[in-house]
Parts: sequence; structure tokens; C-alpha cells
Amino acid sequence: MASHRANTQRDETRRMVKHSPNSPLLEFIETQHKSILADTSGAPADYIPELAIVNPDQFGIALTTVDGITLAVGDCSVEFTIQSISKAFVYCLAIERMGADYVLKKIGVEPSGEAFNSIRLKEDNRPFNPMVNSGAISCTGLVCDDATDDAFPVIREFLSDFAGRQLTVNEDVFHSEKSTGDRNRAIGWLLKNNNQFEYDVDKILDVYFRQCSILVTAKDLAVMAATLAKNGVNPLTNKRIVSSETAVKGLSIMVSAGMYDYSGEWTYRIGLPAKSGVGGGIVAVLPSEFGLGVFSPPLDELGNSVRGIQVCQELSSHFKLHLLQGEDSSENCIRNVYDLSQIRSVHTRKPADADILDEHGFKCSVIELGGSITLIHSDAITREITNIIDQEFIIISLQKVNKISVGAVKILKEFFQKFEDTETEILFCGAQNDDIVRRDVFESFQEFTNTGTLHYTNLDQAIEWVEEQLIAGYGKHQVEGSRGDDLSGQPLLTNMSPAELDIIEQKVDLQDFVTGTKIISLGQETDGVFFLLSGKVEIALGNGEYLASVGAGTCFGELALISPNEKRQANVIASSDCHCAWLSDDSLNKIFSQQSKIRSKMLHNLSSIL
Repeated sequence: MASHRANTQRDETRRMVKHSPNSPLLEFIETQHKSILADTSGAPADYIPELAIVNPDQFGIALTTVDGITLAVGDCSVEFTIQSISKAFVYCLAIERMGADYVLKKIGVEPSGEAFNSIRLKEDNRPFNPMVNSGAISCTGLVCDDATDDAFPVIREFLSDFAGRQLTVNEDVFHSEKSTGDRNRAIGWLLKNNNQFEYDVDKILDVYFRQCSILVTAKDLAVMAATLAKNGVNPLTNKRIVSSETAVKGLSIMVSAGMYDYSGEWTYRIGLPAKSGVGGGIVAVLPSEFGLGVFSPPLDELGNSVRGIQVCQELSSHFKLHLLQGEDSSENCIRNVYDLSQIRSVHTRKPADADILDEHGFKCSVIELGGSITLIHSDAITREITNIIDQEFIIISLQKVNKISVGAVKILKEFFQKFEDTETEILFCGAQNDDIVRRDVFESFQEFTNTGTLHYTNLDQAIEWVEEQLIAGYGKHQVEGSRGDDLSGQPLLTNMSPAELDIIEQKVDLQDFVTGTKIISLGQETDGVFFLLSGKVEIALGNGEYLASVGAGTCFGELALISPNEKRQANVIASSDCHCAWLSDDSLNKIFSQQSKIRSKMLHNLSSIL
């Protein structure tokens, strides 16, 4: 029987890990489960008769990430009563329904230094915090005042939303708690006499006992914790359960008072927001990353799960998860700074335009950022920009940034607002990305840019736009809209004699394409070379990924010269109205068969272009 249960648990574990059956994190949890299972110290709670009869060998660990993946080992589907773990979530419910300021007037937020079931209030007649019984009963009383006879359905539905499934009540435990709850009744009347709530004391206590008797599993606790880790959004249902402000307030109390009289040492050793219950459960949270649920009934002398504490301590120690274990912020988020005299876009340009960029490229600076941008990093960014403030253009690339802190957003927002009345053009690129890691960057980025700021998907596109401005500003151009048919300036035809150019011009076919036309399709037969006389084309893969662009005075499809039997490797699309001279394969072959010098010159020029 034990072997069958173990096999079932392993199968369940493997099914839940959708991304990898050999997850290193799962293997770590499995190793800890096997090791810690051998510890048989502690005993189930015995002051509530129904809790004293549970199997002490049960032990489950579940971890749910903020993107909804659950890693589970052991007895993770075994139901047990939530007990005091409910306090953290009902506190959030009270804040959501009545507001944080009102709840704070009724319930303190300080560690008590007293037993969790102490019949004592603060000097101002408030409970010390919502994690001791007086504070928890007061919380339930506030919900009862607000929801009256619907209070328990409201609480159960709220906890069910956190868990992502409908939770039920263990009626036997409820009656057991009710029959042995005289100390809580004394607390209830103490609160009533001090005007903590208006609702009937016995009805409030019935709701409180039922609230503590709600059945959960280790997996439920992991999802509930992950909901707090994700700022109040359930990672399985994507439903917002509480506001991010409420989630932070709930986590704050879990840090200072969530583990009974062990709370101080817990923060010292483990450093994660957590809440325990005498049913053997522990819930812990690593904000923005995961929620942890552990179930093991044997408790220590302070009422916390012996194995549960060990799991959390091993996880925190091994992966350095303590909230006060700051990340190394010494790495410079400014990865590179250069100007456009040192780099070009992948846009193919005619020699005259390239000369302009050689001469004036220094008038645009590029700042590439990467990693996490903290408050201090943002100040360094503003100093770097100030050093190059006289530039005509500044491109700021966020392509390699994975996080921007709230403080950094505020600094950058204020700084960039000062550029609205300057002559310097600021361009941003790399923030428009739907990847889950990049989504927050994009949302933060939107806060400190204005509608007049130019946004580009990638750095190359931003550089190309600046190149166009420099060429337009410093170059000499034919009249806009004119369509010259002269091929003499084409790089592929450099060093051709007038007679040779005349031979080629007699063979070309002039073609026009409107914006959006697919001139070349991926996979089609190679059929010739296009000389772009006016307009612009973009080269892209079949999935639409941008590769390069080509401007007037250059050519595309030129690989037909050396690989006439190869199929086209990309799409070429007119990004503006285009006027082209097309030299077909047949015409090329006729020219090459009669004019070997033309062939030699074109191949030589092609090698220079490539």
C-alpha cells in the first residue's frame, strides 16, 4: 500500500511539471523531502481532539511559481484544516472590504510578545496584530459587521479564489473547535466590550471556527501564496483577488508576526513572509517569484510544523532567498556607449549616403542598457545622458533590460520630461516585447515616456531612422518624387564603362511597386536582380522577423549572380512606393556570355558589397 501511494505521488509530481520532467528545482525539493521525512520529532496538536488523530507521517511540499507552474512532492493532495493560516488571508479580506485605514484603527500591526491565544489587548484596546487570536477574531468580526449573515460564505469564497478551486469545511473539526473554544470566547467578549465590532459574539466565533476548519492541501497553500507573490493575482486563474497594496500589507504582517513566538527567529534565519497553522501547514512567499505550501502535522513547542520549518530553512539557505539578502547591484546597467561613426544599421545605402554618415555619424549617441535598473542605476543613466546632451540624437536601448524598479521609473520620468523643450531628439528601442519577463519593463517604460517620444522595436530600426535624418539634413538629393532611371551610381555597377552601362540599361525592365507589395517571396525561384531607383524595401523572414532594409541607389536579390539555382531566402517587401530596374536571369546570362568583363566587374563589386 505504501509503495502504491509513493508511486502515485511520483506520477502526480511528474504530471504537474509541464515544462520539464527533470527540473533541478523539483529535484532539490524531492531531495529535501526524502531527507526531512526522517525527522519524526514533534507531535500533532492535541488541544483540538480532531487534530490529535491525524497521521503524523504525512508530509507534502508544493511550490507554485508566479507563471502558474506547480512543483509538488509527497502528500500534496491530502486535505487538512487551514487553521491560523486563514488569518493572513481574512486580514486581506477585511482590508479589501473596509479599507486599510479603518482596519488599522481596529487592529494593530506590532509583534505581541505574548502567546498567540493571549487574552490581552494593547493599551489602546486594540489587538496587537491580526495573527494572534484576538486580532484574527477581530478581523472576522469586522467582516461579519460588513457582510452580516453572509460572512462565512464571503470568507470561504474569498479563500477559494486564492486557491483557485472551491474549498470545503471539515465539520468534525469545526465542532471539535467549537466545543473546546472557551478561551476564544473569552477573547471575543473582551473585544466586544472594547467596541471592536458590533455583530453577535457567538455568531462571530462560529464563523471564526468554520474559517479555521476550511480544508486545503499543500498545493492549495502554494497557489494561495503565489497569489500574494504575484501582487494579488492568482497565477492559475489570472484573476485579481486583492490589490497589490493589500497583498503588500498582508505580507508585511506575515513577516513580523506570522510564525507565532518563532516569528523573530524565522525572519532572522529564513527571511520570507510566512504563516503557520496548528493543522501542520506552513505557507511562505517569495514576492514576484513563488509561493510555498508545506504540510506535516507534527508541531514543535511553539506550534509550528517541524518539517515545514526545515523545508523553508533549506530552501532559503540554499538559494539565498532571505528578503534582506540584497542582489549585487554593483554591475553597471550601462553596457555600451558609442556614436554612429562607429556602427551602422543593416540598411544598405549608396556610397554617397555612406559618406555622409561617415562625416556626421558622431552627432548621434547610442546608450545600451541591460540587466536591472535600480534607483541608483537610474541616476547613473541621467549623468551619462547629461554628458552627451549636445548631441542631435540620443538612442537609448532597453533590449537587454529585464527589470526597472519603481524608484528608477520615477527618476527617469522626471528627467525625460525636461527634454520636451530641447532640440535633442530622444529615441527609445527594445521595450515593445510581450515576453513575460519583459512585460513589466514595457509597462514601466510607458510611464516615463511621452507621446512625442519615438519608440522602436529594436536598436537597428532606431539607428536606421537617425541615419535617414542625417542624410536628409546633410546630403544633396534629387527633387523629392523624381524617378531617375540612371544606373551609373549603383554599387553593383561601379567602374563600368559608358558602353557597358548602356548594354545593361538596354536589358533592364523598369517596374513600379506600391507600398506593401511583396516583390520577392521566400522560397520562390531566383529570377534576377533588382536595382532600386527610388523608394525603400524591407527584407524579412517568413515569420515577419525584420532582417534589413535597402534604400534607393542600391540593389537587392543580387545573390542571383552567384547562386542562380538557389531559392529565395527571405521576403522583400516595398515599405514605400518603389521604382526598380529589373535585370532578369535570362538577360544576365546573355550579357555574361557576350561580355565577360561585365561579369568580372559585377562579381568583384558584389564581393565588396557583401
